[in-house]
Amino acid sequence: MQENLRELLLGGQSFSWKDEGDGVFSAVLNEKIYRIKSIEEAASDPFLYDYFDLGYDYASAREAIASKDSILREAVESVGAIRLLHQDHWIATISFILSQNNNIKRITGLYNRLSERYGHEVGEGRYSFPTADELSGASESDLRELGVGFRAPFILDAVGKAPLLDTLDTLSFEDAMDKLQTIKGIGPKVASCILIFSYQRREGFPMDVWMKKVMKEYYPDKTPQYFHPYEALSQQYLFSWIRNRDS
Repeated sequence: MQENLRELLLGGQSFSWKDEGDGVFSAVLNEKIYRIKSIEEAASDPFLYDYFDLGYDYASAREAIASKDSILREAVESVGAIRLLHQDHWIATISFILSQNNNIKRITGLYNRLSERYGHEVGEGRYSFPTADELSGASESDLRELGVGFRAPFILDAVGKAPLLDTLDTLSFEDAMDKLQTIKGIGPKVASCILIFSYQRREGFPMDVWMKKVMKEYYPDKTPQYFHPYEALSQQYLFSWIRNRDS
């Protein structure tokens, strides 16, 4: 099954990537500008190998998910091959704080404005996403001027609690969820997204408006445990499927 690079990079897991046209996607990550046209190109780069989680057997996971029921089979066949990105803890945390009550286009715009204002130029007019130190000089009004709105105090609280993000790897999923939610403005959905897309916690199952629709229509008597041991990847397939079908 062919990798759906567009859905993987622009479908709501990450807001770092830009479509340059002709099948090329680029992002500023790890102090570099990366450009790729296929997942295969990432295999020779250690950073991208880890970022794209290339050591995990997604083919077997997809097969197991598709065989679970007809809805999941349709989702997998419709969406194609996707995976769960392994992003930087800080970038994922602020990205998903920005995602609250927001859409992908607007989140990406806010991500880029934060990068241009508070990050540093890596080359070719492209900017890194600002670190906690780089954002520490921003005020709430500064952030609101960029358009982040009610999320401004949440970002500032995350700046002050950034060291917390390095303490989650060894915690249970439940304890990590609880600890993330001590950051102002982070609730269960955002915490679950952060744990999936930065800490590789595959048991996460974030519930946004799209997933609430899926669960109500197709799985009214099911809990996330139904999708075990592929909760996070199943969720991502269902999310991508219903969003692309109905938006």
